[in-house]
Amino acid sequence: MIALFRAAVLAILCISIAASAQDKTTAARELIRIKGGYVEKKRLLEKARVMAYVPILLKSVGRGQQWNPSHPRWTAVEQRLVADWTNINREYQIAQGIEPSYEWFDTALARDYAAAFTGDELQRLAEFHRSAAGKLLLELERELLTFYPDSLVAELGRAMIGSETLSGRSGELFKSPVSRERRDFISLFETEAIIREESFRAGGAYAEASYPTVQHGALEASAARVDQLRSQAAAHLPAMKEFAQSDLGRKERRFLASTAPVTLASKENPTRLMAAESAFYKNLETVSAQWRSLAGANTNP
Repeated sequence: MIALFRAAVLAILCISIAASAQDKTTAARELIRIKGGYVEKKRLLEKARVMAYVPILLKSVGRGQQWNPSHPRWTAVEQRLVADWTNINREYQIAQGIEPSYEWFDTALARDYAAAFTGDELQRLAEFHRSAAGKLLLELERELLTFYPDSLVAELGRAMIGSETLSGRSGELFKSPVSRERRDFISLFETEAIIREESFRAGGAYAEASYPTVQHGALEASAARVDQLRSQAAAHLPAMKEFAQSDLGRKERRFLASTAPVTLASKENPTRLMAAESAFYKNLETVSAQWRSLAGANTNP
């Protein structure tokens, strides 16, 4: 009798846990639906991620002051490098079982949301993104995505070819009240955290050390468009800041920064992933030698 009772209790607990997990998955899917989905955002961020590697790879082709955009073979190497790198990255994704269309992404991200947040947290996130401030924040971020990633990638390229530090004048501007206001505004968007994380992932310590220069250049290059977004957000800015600075807002930002660039359609297969990485780096080593050869003898490999 006791054994039967224990079995019954265990069965009830299992059913309850399964129902709870299902409820969280449903809530996570609803949250992503409210936020307009991530498939197109993933495509844009992936494009920015791929292009962020280009200046890093170009820097590795040749060393010394003579290897820069004024070099007679720079353009040819850059064009070849972009084409090769895009194909290599695509082949790497396919080898990992990732469909490059990213149509699967929302389902996979909902799985990760359900694992990282409680049911109550998912409901509270949905409530904010249904609010006037939340809707406007999402709307403005879609506009931000049309120009800001490209600005950051362009400025990363400038840093990688030698402008790694802020000049005295640029340093003053970077610390100025208007620059600080723009930086604080951009930090409200989850995209900024994702791009920052990917920049550090791509460029390591070098990119991290250069990031103030990169961010300053991007904000300066796109100042007019950023200010336009700030003007549109003015009425709801306090509510946006309150959410961004809340524990839940910060938690979601950290989650997306570490999850959105790398979420997979299914659980990783460590063996397959290791084989894919090995092939990826072997292929990259081969084409890197071709890029250096194309650059010619005027660079020091």
